Amino acid sequence: MTLGGGLRGLASWPPVDSAFLEPRTSVTRFVQDAARHELAQGRGTRAADVPRRLIERLHQALGKLIGSAGFDVLLARALVLARRTHPELAGITARPGGALEGLDDAHGGVALEEGALAIVAHFVELLVVLIGDDLAMRLLRDVWPATAEVRNK
Repeated sequence: MTLGGGLRGLASWPPVDSAFLEPRTSVTRFVQDAARHELAQGRGTRAADVPRRLIERLHQALGKLIGSAGFDVLLARALVLARRTHPELAGITARPGGALEGLDDAHGGVALEEGALAIVAHFVELLVVLIGDDLAMRLLRDVWPATAEVRNK
């Protein structure tokens, strides 16, 4: 992309990089810890329940800060990113209000559960990238105080 060349080259921006395909390991661990916390609290018994509960809690906590529309945009982008490595998410659609349509109807077992957790991990990664580690962690600690912190590792 050239500065004086107008819009030429925008189709290839941003460059595809493997770093953009998956959230950082620390973010994935944080989401797994949050999922374990939800299970320990008895919030979710089926594979689809835990990721849905994580998203609901994020929506409750962040909806006031970033707005419902902002939340929905981040969730939709997280779904797109998660689909790159989890094709079992092809039938899932992000809907207004932080809903993931089709998650209940999908059949994919462990792969679907991992894909749904990947959506949450991508959401957290996007949040960290947009507002920074410190602010994101303060917000996430309010939702899941018992979980480990996301670090830049």
